[in-house]
Amino acid sequence: MRQDQKQHPKQHPYIPKLQLELADGKIGRREFLRTATLLGVSASAAYVMAGLPPHAGMMGRAKAADMPRGGALKIGMRVLETKTPHTISRAEPSNVVRAVCEYLTKTGLDNVTRPYLLEGWEASDDLKTWTFRLRKGVKWHNGRRFVADDVIWNLKRVLDPATGSSVLGLVKGYMREEYDTGEKDENGKPVLSTRLWDANAIEKLDDFTVRLNCKAAQ
Repeated sequence: MRQDQKQHPKQHPYIPKLQLELADGKIGRREFLRTATLLGVSASAAYVMAGLPPHAGMMGRAKAADMPRGGALKIGMRVLETKTPHTISRAEPSNVVRAVCEYLTKTGLDNVTRPYLLEGWEASDDLKTWTFRLRKGVKWHNGRRFVADDVIWNLKRVLDPATGSSVLGLVKGYMREEYDTGEKDENGKPVLSTRLWDANAIEKLDDFTVRLNCKAAQ
């Protein structure tokens, strides 16, 4: 390990390898920033590791903060049917939902994913366990506080085949397993479906901490 790449005690063990790949030109800065921040490195620290100013990814935010506030904004676009945020697959419905719902994380124009409703997260060395820490003090429109049970309910609903979310295909390899429903189709073949691979795949540690226990590294 190079002298300038000593590993921080709390740093994910894959970070030094990423630094070497960046230094050797095997990956670009954009890919480094994306992966390092997903592994728990703060955006400012990742920018410094990549040889960039720590505030480089915040330039757009700084300009937005200087803009005047208040007034009315009219947006012209197609309005499509939006039954539930969990089945959104197009930009127009997501624009509607974004006005009233917020995400656990947000990915900026620099391709860096930052905490939003989360304070942060940590990944295990084998990338099978992801622990998410929720921001405290967040409330719903009715004044009820936002807690781990809300995150778990949303995750389980979006991963339920009955909901019809396109997310299922993205997580099947590490969060779900295929099983025989015991039914037959019109050709007599078994009808298969998917379910969470383990009862503790989505785990509540406390009111503000949720853990994903994956069956494979992700």
